[in-house]
Amino acid sequence: MKFKIISILVLAFFSSRVLAQEQTSYDASSLIGHSLRMMKTAGFWISRHPSPDTVIMSPEQIDQFNARQHDNKLTKDIFTLIQDLKTESLLDDLEKTLSGILSKGYYTAAGVRDDDNFMDDVKRNMNLSGVVIGVAPRYGLVVHFAPQRFLPTKEGLYEEKGDYDFDQLQNSALDVGTPVAVVHTSADGLWYYTMSDISDGWVEARNIALGDVNQVRQFAQNNDFAVVIRPKADIFLNESMTDYYDYLRMGMRLPLTGTDAGRVTVNVPVMDTDGTLGLKEAYMNAEDVNTGFLAFTARNIYKQALMMLNQPYGWGDMYGEQDCSRFLQMVFATVGIVLPRDSVNQAQVSSSAFDFDEKSDDHTKIGAIAKAPAADTLLAMKGHIMLYLGTVNGKPYAIHDTTVSSLDRVIISDLSLGQGSQKGSLLRRLTRTVTIE
Repeated sequence: MKFKIISILVLAFFSSRVLAQEQTSYDASSLIGHSLRMMKTAGFWISRHPSPDTVIMSPEQIDQFNARQHDNKLTKDIFTLIQDLKTESLLDDLEKTLSGILSKGYYTAAGVRDDDNFMDDVKRNMNLSGVVIGVAPRYGLVVHFAPQRFLPTKEGLYEEKGDYDFDQLQNSALDVGTPVAVVHTSADGLWYYTMSDISDGWVEARNIALGDVNQVRQFAQNNDFAVVIRPKADIFLNESMTDYYDYLRMGMRLPLTGTDAGRVTVNVPVMDTDGTLGLKEAYMNAEDVNTGFLAFTARNIYKQALMMLNQPYGWGDMYGEQDCSRFLQMVFATVGIVLPRDSVNQAQVSSSAFDFDEKSDDHTKIGAIAKAPAADTLLAMKGHIMLYLGTVNGKPYAIHDTTVSSLDRVIISDLSLGQGSQKGSLLRRLTRTVTIE
């Protein structure tokens, strides 16, 4: 009996040790892709950069960069849309979007594939017969965080049954204060087809207050502004900052009217009782914003990117979060750079690029990456994009918002991540490096 009790105690002891080891491994899961503990703060990468405080681009050069993105149709100036809409067919774009979705064979939330009734209702609400080309758009500002959809419906469509975190109708989302051009209205009047500087899609009309184009332009182009430098920043409608209004994500800006006692005063757009655009004084924590854009330096990009570490992934900005391309767009918006919304377009923003093909081996890719400037080089592949942080012990590291291995958050990893999977490692999938300049 004594031997049996001892055996049980020994077994219990070793079982607890194994369980503890497994639990420790689970808790340390944020150290992935050969990343190390010290890599999780900006200081590590700043210390390894040859010139972290050198200005990469001046404000004037950034303006020129942003203008090139307009010229290349990667972003747009919504205040010149009247010229574009005369030559580009909005109807064709809407019809292509609809037919593209129809061809995918998606499931509804109820698990029905190729639901004709659902699609017929949506098509009817798109009001395609009411599209008028060449008419000046209406202008407005987003008054509350607004999902931007490919079709005018809050119902989702999914590649797999029950895959609710990946709604294929979710295009993007617009934060409070985003200026938009409204170019079409749904049949039920509840949806506007909107164009922002980086994305187009259907937005619920209740989230947009329409106003005079000059009023919207003045709000959007105000030279005195506060830009959000935290992952999320709260907006309050009273001085004691208890009357909550909404939040802004990193990179968004609002006109700045004053600073006092740890807070800043800004203007936020609101919808007046008659449905038109109004402005209201609001308050934000001073530590959440910067007066004007940050300088475009490696130090600031590292600080902003690492501030997003472990932030949850959100497909097409679902749940108020961000995906891989929105993550980069948010980080670079803090220094005034307007990146396109989607990864495929972000990979085209600069002629300073290095392309790989199927014959490019790992050694060639690693060599090319090592020659690229850290903190302002993007690493692109089909369906994904990352920010190059630097090379450690011959391995290039990146920060990116990913769903690989169900991580679903912003992580730091080397490019071996995904090795052994069906898609292969990040390095194997890499097709291009793009330096922002």
